[in-house]
Amino acid sequence: MNKNKRIEIFDGMRGLAAIVVLIFHIINWTPAGYAAGKFEFINEGWRWFTTSPLKILWAGNEAVVVFYLIAGFVIAKPYIEGRDVRFGSFVEKRFTRLVLPYWAILLVTFGLIVLFGHLKDSISLSGSFNVKWSEVPEVGPQLLMMEHDLDTSAGAFWSIILEWWVALVIPFVGVALRKFPTGDVVAVSLAVSWVFMNFAGTLGRAAFYFLFFLVGAVLAKHLDQVRTFYRDRKWVLASALILVPFQWIVGDSIDRRTALLFTAAGLVLVTVAIIESPFWTRVFKSPLLLFLGRISFSLYLTHTTSIVLFVTLAGQVMEPLTALLVSPVFAIGMAVLWYRYVENGVLAGVTLPRLGQRVMGK
Repeated sequence: MNKNKRIEIFDGMRGLAAIVVLIFHIINWTPAGYAAGKFEFINEGWRWFTTSPLKILWAGNEAVVVFYLIAGFVIAKPYIEGRDVRFGSFVEKRFTRLVLPYWAILLVTFGLIVLFGHLKDSISLSGSFNVKWSEVPEVGPQLLMMEHDLDTSAGAFWSIILEWWVALVIPFVGVALRKFPTGDVVAVSLAVSWVFMNFAGTLGRAAFYFLFFLVGAVLAKHLDQVRTFYRDRKWVLASALILVPFQWIVGDSIDRRTALLFTAAGLVLVTVAIIESPFWTRVFKSPLLLFLGRISFSLYLTHTTSIVLFVTLAGQVMEPLTALLVSPVFAIGMAVLWYRYVENGVLAGVTLPRLGQRVMGK
């Protein structure tokens, strides 16, 4: 398999994961879906929709793990293959690729809250939705890439913040995987992450979610061996139906973080199965999924703001639940515009030196 083909598969996976996150928020913002997320079911249909493999259709946290696995793979791979770490250049690229778009949507969201937040008082859906735009949040800590008041602005921002901090160490993990046995690198990484997991707040959460980047990095080093293992045991793919939505199938009898580690194992199987299967390769290289992959970052970044805005305004003239159910059309349209005019428009080619010149008026 050539390099470009593999990247296209990852684009398709990102696109599908972004849609799953979108579906998750729509369902979670309905009263019944929000209750199901707490294992409180209004009927047996919701129980099956939540605690069976059907949960994969709206497994939001699991979809974020997909993004993290792919990010760990893609970031670490060049360093595993011999690239030297030029940390300043890496930080600059990550900043312009990740932080600047995040700052842009954060400021847009803040402005919309100031303008339309008062209208949302008349909208009532689930607890998760109702807290959005309920007050003007403290934007300063969010601009500094800290998890603070995110439920009020846009909860999905948490994964952008954690990705920023975690990605900074992945080049060094890639170099370590090139120079040292994988077992030693994993052991040291687990020990260090365990220490930082004991810290509260963003640092502790970043230390945990680092584990999924680590899985992706290890997969980048050992992809050929994992593929060989899979070819002789394709039957193990069936276990992914249980492993990916593991926390929902086993219920609250297991810690959510522990369950997500099983999710990661299932997603590795799914990734390798896609790479090995000509049929699924074609599916994930289809024009639709590649298109969704191209806009996936913009869709993830903007969809919560778009949905809350649409429901707040449209909910003044129709049932809020109806507005919520049709809001994905608006959210996807806004993501396309953001991708074209912001991600690949005003922010395209922006670097830290150029940004500094603009701020200084030069």
